[in-house]
Amino acid sequence: MTKLSDLLDEDSMKDITRNTIKVGNVFRIEMNQKNGIIPKKGDISRHKFFIVLGFDSDGNIYGGVIINSNINQHVPQSVRDWQMPIKCSKYSFLEYDSFVDCSKLKSASADKFSTWKYLGFIELEDVELIIGTIKESPNETPEHLAVFGL
Repeated sequence: MTKLSDLLDEDSMKDITRNTIKVGNVFRIEMNQKNGIIPKKGDISRHKFFIVLGFDSDGNIYGGVIINSNINQHVPQSVRDWQMPIKCSKYSFLEYDSFVDCSKLKSASADKFSTWKYLGFIELEDVELIIGTIKESPNETPEHLAVFGL
């Protein structure tokens, strides 16, 4: 099967990405230490659900948060305290009740868009709650949030 990214040049893909991805979109993406995810022992990356919350000024980097199935008990309390519950009864792309990690904004490069899998979207009221929560996190800075228009 031919992918759209195989048919278009890099600039065209960036334009499509900028005009398609919206705040609140949820994607399944591959993440690693470069964008704030520590893979399990023996792995170089992990697939995560990523909620888009903002964009850098060029539209090349997306700021967002990830969804975890459980709260990792091995991370500091300052991270565990900023996990927001999300119900599978409200979002069909979730298999079970999960947690949105609002402790710190993660980033993902737009050039990976062609490998992202769109899952759905978070309702506006929940997006606003997530953004409000991450703005209050002691692990985040106003400068970092500003990069993504938050």
